[in-house]
Amino acid sequence: IENVGAQLGAEALPNAVKAGLIGIAIIFLFMILYYRIPGVIACIALTLYVCLTLLVFVEADVALTLPGIAAFLLTVGMAVDANVLIFERVREELRNGMSVKSAVDKGFDNALSSIIDSNVTTIIAALVLYFMGTGSVKGFAVTLMIGIVVSMFTAIIVTKSLMKLAVNMGLLKSNWQFRVKRG
Repeated sequence: IENVGAQLGAEALPNAVKAGLIGIAIIFLFMILYYRIPGVIACIALTLYVCLTLLVFVEADVALTLPGIAAFLLTVGMAVDANVLIFERVREELRNGMSVKSAVDKGFDNALSSIIDSNVTTIIAALVLYFMGTGSVKGFAVTLMIGIVVSMFTAIIVTKSLMKLAVNMGLLKSNWQFRVKRG
């Protein structure tokens, strides 16, 4: 039997943070390369998501342990997933011949139920973990719930507002900007 000391955690925490930052940077790069201007908008919303979530962690005095960092990175993935759902629905509407403005509105409407369903299901799982778990499992659950709530806000409110603003300003006006070829 091998004993594991506290030093392992002290070494693992900076590595986990570094891995998280690299992962987020790769996600940002993918979103921009694949979704173009909507990808940039997603990166802005995701940056706000990260900042708001970390602010809530500070205000709620959440200690970021390795399970907490894992939960946080899981919610980053869910925040990205919400944006992907939205953008794919918009692209689907553009392929069906809608204007960019109509496609953005309809795409958000079509993606909303999937986003809410997946996030509510995850919150239910986090509540079960919180009430049935102990110690680090509870910390994982709390971090997960905070991240999910902030993720829903940034996907449903922030991304939608930024997309509508970009459409109204004329920054998003062609199918090409969504990687959709004209029919």
